Amino acid sequence: MKTREEEISRAKQAQQLLRNELLTEAFDELERLYSETWRSTTPSQTEAREKVYFLLQALSHVRTHIEQVVTTGEMAELSRQQLHLN
Repeated sequence: MKTREEEISRAKQAQQLLRNELLTEAFDELERLYSETWRSTTPSQTEAREKVYFLLQALSHVRTHIEQVVTTGEMAELSRQQLHLN
């Protein structure tokens, strides 16, 4: 289990990632490419469509994980502030 300070530090790093122009561009471009590829498959290309679907899901999971690290760190920061108020 991570300490409150570790969670806050990780959140700052995750926020930097989410603000990183190159990473944001990569997420957006991959999502666009995968979605376009998925939509352009024919009904008989079930396997290809499923592979692209899983790529989209994996990309979403990575982004969501980074966002969850930020949220966890924000909660740790609020907890730390409440402790200092009491």
